Amino acid sequence: MTRSCIFCGGEGPLTGEHVFGDWLTRIGVDLTPRAHVAGPLNRIGQEMGVTAPFRRTVRDVCGPCNHGWMARLEDAARHVLTPLILGKRGIIEPSDQGAIAAWMEKTCLVGMLMSSTEDRERGYGLSPSEYHELYDRRDSMEPLPATQMWIGRHGGQERTGSTWVTPLVVAIEGMDEPTLPQGYAMTVVLGELLLHGVRFTVPALELTLSTRGGLPPLWPRGDRIVWPGGDPVDDERFFRLSAGKELQATEPQLSVRPWTPATELPESREVGSMVELRTICGEHVVYYPAALVHEAMRGRFYAFVTSCECPRAYLIETANDGAHCKFAGGDEPIAKAYDSLEGDEYLIDREGGLFVCKRLPEYSGTGRPEVG
Repeated sequence: MTRSCIFCGGEGPLTGEHVFGDWLTRIGVDLTPRAHVAGPLNRIGQEMGVTAPFRRTVRDVCGPCNHGWMARLEDAARHVLTPLILGKRGIIEPSDQGAIAAWMEKTCLVGMLMSSTEDRERGYGLSPSEYHELYDRRDSMEPLPATQMWIGRHGGQERTGSTWVTPLVVAIEGMDEPTLPQGYAMTVVLGELLLHGVRFTVPALELTLSTRGGLPPLWPRGDRIVWPGGDPVDDERFFRLSAGKELQATEPQLSVRPWTPATELPESREVGSMVELRTICGEHVVYYPAALVHEAMRGRFYAFVTSCECPRAYLIETANDGAHCKFAGGDEPIAKAYDSLEGDEYLIDREGGLFVCKRLPEYSGTGRPEVG
């Protein structure tokens, strides 16, 4: 079946479009190879391999788009943003602000195409209308309507280049959360440059926003921007920002919040070489080796038995969105459920002794891909 360009819909030959422009490899940014991961929020994600930064491409864009209007946006970004990425003082004139905002939006849209075919078939991603509408506005060199953006300095240590997109809803005090998102937050980090934005996909619901900490506005177009401005954004604040949790609305009784189904899965945290997982009793936690998280990133999933202080035993399985309790009860029935699972058993040397788990060899309808 012939594939069409995600932006213009044309059925000509598709080309390899860089998520981040290839020009970034030539400006002096650290190009030490590092692990790349893509996938939905609050999931382990798909490991994309260890490569030098700024080499990842997608094949969803035709040659005329890639080498035409998208190349013009890359040229504008290279000219204006290079010193900022390298941490040097820079200026963004009002005449350049629209192109930089459109480039940032285009970059996030392309970054969303890094997800796996399976994730996209399950509905992960942005509406095709976002891509088509940005293409329709290609000659304006401006972002989509109902878009607001800010610019800051990234002071964290964990990323050279990344894009994040988080679905948002407009929340009204005292009312239930909408069932579908009404916009999305976009965040791009390149070296020491941070760009953050919001696009309201229901323009009638657009609110006037600012960010906690006061990142300088980039769009709608304003005064000349002298960079850097404001305090650097460290790693802890970056995660709040990219999750859409640093946005403030000027309208009373209204707020913009991350859409709960995409962002509020139960959280785990690493403790040394182990991962802490809250049990379904709600009162206790259990631990499993962080090595199983890294295995899941490679599409390899495991089952294990653990217990909490209730006392209650649990059969836990890892999957591409974390670790899940499949059964809870007494020690004997949980042990029988574990023994009935097919797969080879492994021992992992962990803090406090050996950890016993079983590799799950086949898809069982729980969201795991088939493992070869």
